[in-house]
Amino acid sequence: MPEPITPAGAGASAATSVGGLQATPWLRRYRPVAAPLGRIVCFGPAGASPGFYRGWCDRVPADIEVQIVTYPGRERRIGEEPITDMGRLADAVHTVLAPRLDRPTVLFGHSMGASVALETAVRLEASGTPAAGLVVSGRPSPARQRETPSHVADLDDAGIIEHLRELGGTPAEFLDDPEAREFVLPAFRADFRLVGRYLPEPGLRTAVPLSVVHGDRDPGVPGADAARWADAADDFRGVRVFPGEHFYLMAEEAAVVAHVLAFLAEQRARLRPGAAAR
Repeated sequence: MPEPITPAGAGASAATSVGGLQATPWLRRYRPVAAPLGRIVCFGPAGASPGFYRGWCDRVPADIEVQIVTYPGRERRIGEEPITDMGRLADAVHTVLAPRLDRPTVLFGHSMGASVALETAVRLEASGTPAAGLVVSGRPSPARQRETPSHVADLDDAGIIEHLRELGGTPAEFLDDPEAREFVLPAFRADFRLVGRYLPEPGLRTAVPLSVVHGDRDPGVPGADAARWADAADDFRGVRVFPGEHFYLMAEEAAVVAHVLAFLAEQRARLRPGAAAR
C-alpha cells in the first residue's frame, strides 16, 4: 500500500566523499559520520522526501550514520524524471549502494520503501555485496501483494488526495492547499504508478536477516500477514508490533529507531571476525 508524506525537509547534506567515493544525489546525509561503526539506509514511502527520516539522524549514536535514499523527482532532485518501475529503481539504488557498504549496513523501508529495500537487498546479495540486514515496515508481505494487487495506479488526482487523507500522515492543511498539492502530486502520481504496477516475483526472498515492524491498527498489514514475510527470508527475525495505524512510526519514532539500532548491533556482532554463526 502506498503512502503519504510531509513536504520535503530542509537542511543541507555535506558533499563529502564516502570511502573515497564522491557524494551522490541518491543518498542524503543530514549528519555525515567520517568513520561510522555502522549505517542505516532508509527508503521512504510513496511521495516521500528525505525529510521523512530527518529525525532519525538525531536519535542515533554519534558513531552510527543514517543515509536516506532520495528518489528522483523530489527535494534537490525535483527536476529529474521520477522512476515508475520497481526494477529500474532497485537497480539504480543497488548501483549506488554496492560500492558503499564498507561498514555493516541495515536497510530500512516503510511501505513502498519496504519493497524497494527488499528488491535492493536481493540485488546486493546477487552482486556479492550483501547488506547486514533488512527491516521492513508497513508493507503487506510479498505473497499478499501477489494475491491482492494494488489498484492505486488507476487513481486520478482527486482519488490520490482522498487516498492520502485515508492513510493519514500528510497534514490536512497541506492537502487542502492547491499550490502545495500541485508541488507534491507529481511524486505521488509516479510512486502510485510504481506501486500499482509492481508484483513481486514468486519465490522472491533474501538471505540476510529480516525483521518486520508495523502498527497494530494498520489496515493494510494485519498481524497474520506481517508474519508471512517469513516466506521471503532465509533468516527471519520476527515481527515487532507498535501502537498506531499506517504511519505509526511518526509517533513511535524513538521506539522504532531503538529497534533498528538493536537490530544493527546484532548484525555487527554477527559479522565481527571470529563471531559464531547464528
